[in-house]
Amino acid sequence: MAGFLLHMTMTLPVSTTAGADGVRLPIIMYHSVLKDKSLAGPYTITPEMIESDLAYIEEQGYTTMFVSEVAKAVQSGQELPKKPIIITFDDGYLNNLTYVLPLLEKYNMKAVVSVVGCYCECYSQKPDPNPAYAYLCWEDIDALTATGRVEIGNHTYNMHRKDIRKGARKKLGESDADYYEALVTDVGKTQSLLEEYCGIVPTTFTYPFGYISKESVPILQEMGFTAMLTCREKINILTGDTDALQALGRFNRPYGISTERFMKQIGVE
Repeated sequence: MAGFLLHMTMTLPVSTTAGADGVRLPIIMYHSVLKDKSLAGPYTITPEMIESDLAYIEEQGYTTMFVSEVAKAVQSGQELPKKPIIITFDDGYLNNLTYVLPLLEKYNMKAVVSVVGCYCECYSQKPDPNPAYAYLCWEDIDALTATGRVEIGNHTYNMHRKDIRKGARKKLGESDADYYEALVTDVGKTQSLLEEYCGIVPTTFTYPFGYISKESVPILQEMGFTAMLTCREKINILTGDTDALQALGRFNRPYGISTERFMKQIGVE
């Protein structure tokens, strides 16, 4: 089997007891943020819900971290905060700048925004200020990273689709050489664009739709990525083994469930 999908439905509460042999690291996955509740759903929530989540995280004593900070700590053996947590936003929506950044500043928190290169390129060539559907342009990314509260992840250049292949997954019957070329070319293009226009080189890769192939891991590592984000809903247990960074699990945050209920279901309390 060329690849597999790492996405599991959340069903039972996760134990909140820190493992004796590791540090528990929950990661929450957000996408679009809009004020219009009629547009809310599995991958779109309101600014009010984001604020409620951040306030809860603060009250529970969690410390938000960048993926790169966690990776560095694991690689070097540095001590992590008592209750680390990572907040992520996928796809690179403009509304992450419009509605999320002010809340990160208000609560003194950090987040990781993973961008799709072709979306950023398109909206940089033809800017559109509408937060309902627009994506971040290069200047927007500069504005986010300049605050020190946002880290950028690579969400591919043009693999956020399911027609040619399933995300960044290896196609059935595709040779290792062809897959290597396809992945390096696509992901490398976003790396080059971000370096050229924003002066940054992401070290976090986010798999589109959670589709991954085992062959992708050494390729991404060769490209300089120290951590990869999936859509598998699990609490990560960090023990100092860098293999744990190759498929970090995350919990998708949908609309229609209260902050307290959602957080308790995923073990954030």
